[in-house]
Amino acid sequence: MQVDFLLEEESAAAALRQLLPRLLPGHTWRLRVFEGCRDLLDQLPQLAQGYRRRMQQPGQQDLRIVVVLDADGIGSRRLQQLESCAAAASLVTWQSAGPGAPFQVLNCLAVQELEAWFLGDPAAIQAAYPRVHPKHFKGLPPDPDTIADAWETLWRVLQKAGLFRAGKAKVTWATAIAPHLKPSRNCSVSFGYFCQGLAALTAISA
Repeated sequence: MQVDFLLEEESAAAALRQLLPRLLPGHTWRLRVFEGCRDLLDQLPQLAQGYRRRMQQPGQQDLRIVVVLDADGIGSRRLQQLESCAAAASLVTWQSAGPGAPFQVLNCLAVQELEAWFLGDPAAIQAAYPRVHPKHFKGLPPDPDTIADAWETLWRVLQKAGLFRAGKAKVTWATAIAPHLKPSRNCSVSFGYFCQGLAALTAISA
């Protein structure tokens, strides 16, 4: 199976480069990074039509698409737009397919931002940055998906440990933390959905 990931930012690509060898073993994948959410959404209708045509070509029937966007407080609207684009191109999504039925598109939201996936696994952050201690997470809500400013929150945690005082480094954080993420202990529901969706995708293609 070939999986194309459509992403809004480079930090998401940095994280997936670390995660996908574990989450998609035995499959090939490609990352396409757009210039933000708006750029991705503007191009998506035409891209979806192009993917549909490609999937009808010999040797392309195992092509699949995964779209990952930050929810940014408007997750329901963004997910509806993603689902509508797929439907307009006659592509079946995980959400629209019946239980255990094959699908071609997995639409995922990082709620509210990608960094919530990292905050959902404090042990991964500590493994990447040993100067970070449990006390640095004090006061954070148990559900990282409720944090509206996830990247700023992660930055504050790292700054408490004396790190990255000069500025944010989202790609650096993603590259360092993602190798240590474990779905079984991550309390971000949106990260769990992403992992479950990829598992469903590979299970159906097996």
